[in-house]
Amino acid sequence: MKGAAWKVSVIGGILLVATVVSAKVHGPCSNCHTMHNSQSGNAVQAGGPSGNLLRDDCVGCHSSDTSETIKVIGSGTQITRIPIVYNRAEPLYPSTPTASGSSVVLAGGNFYWVEHEGDKFGHNVISHADSLLTTAPGNKNNCSNSCHVSLYSWSSPWFSEKGGCTSCHTPAHHKGGNATAIADEEDGWYRFLSKKHQNHSDNRSIKGYEDPDWQQTVSPSDHNEYWDSYQSEQAGISRFCGACHGDFHSTMYGPQNGGFYAGQWHAAPWFRHPAGIYLPDTGETSKYNTDGSGPEGTPGPYNPIAPVARQDVDSITTSSSVVMVGTDGAMVMCLSCHRAHGSPYADMLRWDYEGGCKANEANHQCGCFICHTNKD
Repeated sequence: MKGAAWKVSVIGGILLVATVVSAKVHGPCSNCHTMHNSQSGNAVQAGGPSGNLLRDDCVGCHSSDTSETIKVIGSGTQITRIPIVYNRAEPLYPSTPTASGSSVVLAGGNFYWVEHEGDKFGHNVISHADSLLTTAPGNKNNCSNSCHVSLYSWSSPWFSEKGGCTSCHTPAHHKGGNATAIADEEDGWYRFLSKKHQNHSDNRSIKGYEDPDWQQTVSPSDHNEYWDSYQSEQAGISRFCGACHGDFHSTMYGPQNGGFYAGQWHAAPWFRHPAGIYLPDTGETSKYNTDGSGPEGTPGPYNPIAPVARQDVDSITTSSSVVMVGTDGAMVMCLSCHRAHGSPYADMLRWDYEGGCKANEANHQCGCFICHTNKD
């Protein structure tokens, strides 16, 4: 996964500029566009102009030769901020919930580890001959249009409908201005996560609260707010992930009702970690991010190492700092354990599951123990 092969591999979750309200782009048009691919007698892009008169393609805009994870174009008040999802120099991976800095990896992770460690460490959305994967893990439908089928062409920088960044994102950089803090359809959806699956009629589009700096700074009160729903099989971030990874996704209302596996419903018990359900206020998950000494249902501070989602995000105006178990504001989701782009750990996990999570040994960096407080 080196050289030219990687240039095609980094394009998975591509986002552009966010404000407190929406993902609407800000700054002079010339920060992103060139009318004739010409400036001062030289070509802006040596390889020829990009679609939509852009100065660069997605990889060019959202990658960096340094470890800086937010790129700033322009000067003064005329700036455009761009989140970096692929660094050629290793970015800082946060080891504590309050880690922050200009080189800290953003909320979705980074494709750096896909290049240096391989497909096991992140989404390689465009497969090549040296790739380990030919289809999405847990792809119950064995879709020929899998994200991992090589359908990208450098001669068409905005990619095929069957691959590239549009496997997950539908760019809508000029939408925005919604009066609410929640990014929804009027804003091009949360982080432009909107995709109508080609082989199905369902439209999986995501809404949520967008942290203004993509969690480059992050704390219990400074983070994204994710939307999920156990009441609908067509709603929320876990269902969005389940479009490709269906064998890993539980049925609605949780594991007590079995699950969807190998193309058919299965009765209980469900032998996979559930997603899209809320943490119960009884039992081992009833003391989220506490020392476990309090009564069941004790509220705990939100921990970005193991984030939770909420069913009702429409009323959100800022990040919540407390997680109330037993409610729709404490929902386990795919992103509770994984980063969408990539991480230093196998299976793009948020923490060192294989080496850093040991039963009866306290480890604040092991996300398993954030929910399963009686295991450390």
